[in-house]
Amino acid sequence: MASEIEQVPYFPNRNGYESRIFDHSQNSSIETDLPAGFPKSLVSKMAWEREDISLDEAPASGTPYVLILQGPQLAEIEAALRHFQSLAQPMDTLDPSTFPLPCLHSILRSVSHNLHSGYGFTLIRGVPVERYTRAENMIIYVGISSHIAAIRGRQDHQFEGQPADVMLAHITDMRRPGDVQNYALAPYSDSEVVFHTDVGDIVSLFVLGEPASGGESLASGWTVYNALAEIRPDLIHVLAEDWPIPSAQEPGVFKYRPLLYYQPSCESAPERVILQFSRRSFSGFGAHSQPSMLSPTQVEALDALHFLAEKHHVEMELKKGDMQFINNLSMIHARNSYVDDPENRRHLLRLWLLDPQNAWVTPEPLRSRADRIYSDNHRRGPQIFPVDPIPRSVGKARKD
Repeated sequence: MASEIEQVPYFPNRNGYESRIFDHSQNSSIETDLPAGFPKSLVSKMAWEREDISLDEAPASGTPYVLILQGPQLAEIEAALRHFQSLAQPMDTLDPSTFPLPCLHSILRSVSHNLHSGYGFTLIRGVPVERYTRAENMIIYVGISSHIAAIRGRQDHQFEGQPADVMLAHITDMRRPGDVQNYALAPYSDSEVVFHTDVGDIVSLFVLGEPASGGESLASGWTVYNALAEIRPDLIHVLAEDWPIPSAQEPGVFKYRPLLYYQPSCESAPERVILQFSRRSFSGFGAHSQPSMLSPTQVEALDALHFLAEKHHVEMELKKGDMQFINNLSMIHARNSYVDDPENRRHLLRLWLLDPQNAWVTPEPLRSRADRIYSDNHRRGPQIFPVDPIPRSVGKARKD
């Protein structure tokens, strides 16, 4: 391996990036063929371009990635909420039987189909969040999502210092005014978040409050793959090799796996590529830097993922009452820095989901991580759905 980079910056540096990418493409000494079996181009709805996507409030009839809830559907959701409340059961019992949506169910199943075999993302708009308490909005969110993906993933392993399975996360600026405490995870600040993937198959957000300014960005990982395969096939090789990924739980311990996976077509599925990466794993965030073991070429590959996603992304201005569902194996997302004010404060709920009926095959190097999120064999304690925002235990400020 070439000499290691001592520190990977969290925010990629655009200076010289484009010329460097294309200069390398003219270099006869670098790899010009793709890894064996990898496609030159993926042709699919999943490989969309930004000009293909319209997120208008009144999309054309049949647009599969935007669902605007209408009066009868909202009434059905409210009836399901009241039914669940009448059962006096805990949140972990929410499923299609305890949150019945007889008319919406088939539509929500088509959402899952779109996530796995269509465009890879869906926006559900129109839940009147102001009408409900926070606890009621949580029931609505978890209830609706259970019709799209039956299995919820754990997002933390402790709650209030005790072992637990925390199933729902609050994404908001958790710093109090004048608080100098830093968090190791960008979601708990108002900072920009660079392009990355989360953990799990489906990542979902529900907007309880929107900021005065700032928004979300989404890009197709398949479109990014197609662009990179055309201009820098050597970086496809780099991404498909093992990378030293620092463990979030065990300082100084590294796990080795690729960031890019190829799955050939079979009788039950088309060919696919899967991207799983987070720049923060290699750089750290803010005051919490992460020593690097990456080569200059690996850093260049990370930069390429970010800037190609930036080139091909679509802006998503999420509004109160919006639910966003994305295929985390094929989509890449980011966030602009944002500004809160007294009347407009960003507050999202997040779920990690899995639909066993439509789920893609998990690549072998990712299976242990998927099991830690979704498998009952990794339960730590009771399932918790916090009503108030708390940071993940790995995201709290370090004391050193």
